[in-house]
Amino acid sequence: MKFKCNRVALHEAVQLAASIVPARTPKDILRCAKLHADMETQTVHVIATDNDIIINYQVNQVQIESEGSLVIPADRMASILHESRDETITIELQEATCKVTGKDSHFNIYGFDPEDFPVAEVPEPLEAMEIQGLILSRMIKMTAFAAARENSRYAINGVLFEQTKKKIRMVATDGRRLAQIDGSLITAPPMEEQTAIIPVKALTVIERLLNDPDEKVKIQIDKNQIIVATNRARISANLVQGRFPRYADVIPANCDKIAKIPLEELQSCVRQVALLANEQTKGIQLDFTKNNLHLYSSAPEAGDADVKMSIDYDNEDIKIGFNPQYMLEVLRAIDQSEVTFELISGNKPGVLRVGKDYLYVLMPVTV
Repeated sequence: MKFKCNRVALHEAVQLAASIVPARTPKDILRCAKLHADMETQTVHVIATDNDIIINYQVNQVQIESEGSLVIPADRMASILHESRDETITIELQEATCKVTGKDSHFNIYGFDPEDFPVAEVPEPLEAMEIQGLILSRMIKMTAFAAARENSRYAINGVLFEQTKKKIRMVATDGRRLAQIDGSLITAPPMEEQTAIIPVKALTVIERLLNDPDEKVKIQIDKNQIIVATNRARISANLVQGRFPRYADVIPANCDKIAKIPLEELQSCVRQVALLANEQTKGIQLDFTKNNLHLYSSAPEAGDADVKMSIDYDNEDIKIGFNPQYMLEVLRAIDQSEVTFELISGNKPGVLRVGKDYLYVLMPVTV
């Protein structure tokens, strides 16, 4: 096998493959990516799997002299392509060695037999829904961070995906906060309604693929698998099994205290008071008074912080405590200049809203 390729294009594909492969595994071949050069289509396919997620990334900026396949450590190949300064590089397989050649550089990477690589095929989605890349990317960005990272009796270490006709909703929670966002499809699938729990790792990989905001992305949900296809790649992932909690039950209703707050200034203030938040309580206090927000934190071993800002609020005074990290994570994800806080009392969950399609529920903490 031998081909010449645009280095940046191949690096992007191999880097994405490297993000999938497991860092530790008894099977060294699972830490590899498979490169397959197809003479007929003049494309190189970069394939990787961790046995739960499979990616097949197509690189078109190639000139193939002879077709074939090679299997090499993904992180090593990604590092070489990252450090290279060449616009194009040549990849050649000789026996079991991958030769990477640039203008003034040459690398020999010892690989594996392609016959030993796990079967990693991603089928073309045939009964798929279609969504604009920009919408899907935003939905992932504004929910995935809120999913649980530890094991749980509920399937909350994934993101709930609900489709009803041409409407979709994504929900993530770790039991202490909840993110929910609604979006619209371009084309609905044959099924009227579908529900799935998608692993966060798969969503992170999918989000990295969505560079073109106008691209149409295909999504197909089967019983135990999701398939996502873009112009450049196809990804399949095993769905999270289990029962997602009744998320609607934790969203407060009848919040009568509403404050409109500039995003950038709020983010700055939270970052400041978080510097001296108590390590035990992990909380900061927010005092809402007429047209003012007073943020406060105190740590006996370190000191205290006190920051004020002007807001749009005209209701009775209220004090409430929140985890500053949970606030900062959502504020970093928001793409608008203003957020709305909806509160009931100091011991009830607060709701942060952005527009009509996004809400974020925060459980209060004692400060």
